[in-house]
Amino acid sequence: MRPKRTLATALLAVAALAALAIAALSASAAAAKPKVIFVAGQVGIPFYTSVQCGAQDAAKKYGIDLKWTGSTDWDIAKEMPFINAAIQLKPKAIIFSPTDSTALVPVTNQMWKKGIVPITVDAPLAKPVDAANFQSNHFAGGVAAAKAMIKLTGGKGTYLDVDLKPGLPDIGARTRGFVTTMKAHGASVLPIAYPGTDSSKAAAMVSAAIRAHPDLTGVYVTHSAAAQGASAAIKQAGKQGKIKLIAFDADPQQIVDLKRGVYDALVVQEPYQMGWQSVKLAGQMARGQVKRGQVKEEHLLPFFVVTRSNVNNVQVKQYFYKASC
Repeated sequence: MRPKRTLATALLAVAALAALAIAALSASAAAAKPKVIFVAGQVGIPFYTSVQCGAQDAAKKYGIDLKWTGSTDWDIAKEMPFINAAIQLKPKAIIFSPTDSTALVPVTNQMWKKGIVPITVDAPLAKPVDAANFQSNHFAGGVAAAKAMIKLTGGKGTYLDVDLKPGLPDIGARTRGFVTTMKAHGASVLPIAYPGTDSSKAAAMVSAAIRAHPDLTGVYVTHSAAAQGASAAIKQAGKQGKIKLIAFDADPQQIVDLKRGVYDALVVQEPYQMGWQSVKLAGQMARGQVKRGQVKEEHLLPFFVVTRSNVNNVQVKQYFYKASC
């Protein structure tokens, strides 16, 4: 004889089924959200904050569990602990900025072997072993900076190029684009200055160039940290407006300084798109929607030259870097 089910027993059974259903739904939702870790090249600066904004917005739109991390300095020794920690967490994909294009090639191959999709942003690897790379067309940006400088100065006098450090493929391309274009125009370019990301060191180098070369006509800076030092040196020397200053990037303070006449032009990248597009692709590859080899490796994003004549243009303003998301 079958035992009678009491109302309490029936309710408990329903509750158990409901709990199982909720657990299953939760597990399904978690499984549908692939884990992606983004190791930024340098956290805490407006360029990478803008990358982060794009990455977070893409993660929200495409249902991706995104973790943002990274060092406060562009340094392979400081970045590697973050990359190694990310690998240990076994995410579906790791997006990172190659602070050393050669040293990170074997690390990228290691990611593939562990079933992790590697995607790079801002700078390329020495070999295209990543799934995809999103960066600016750095050489073309340097060429555009040179053309803007020639338009401002006629190419007469002496010019200083402030790089970051030797051997960087991205920043180096900005220098090559500028120097080759200036020299093709017949301009005199001083030996390249390498202050790293130290704005004080950049200021000292530019100050030394101003003292040693009274005919210094223009200074071109390849990154925002050194640009702060270069602008300070020019102002301290009382040469604002006389020595033309062109720099990469569009940090909030750089935009203010452009309007005030400290800068004469800024070469603006699209960091938001770097974050957005890399995270979107990471999600697609994690879900098997896009496979290795189905997407091109190199993605060169455009840039804009901003001057006082177009700085208030609504279409231009959307590309200014963000201090926060």
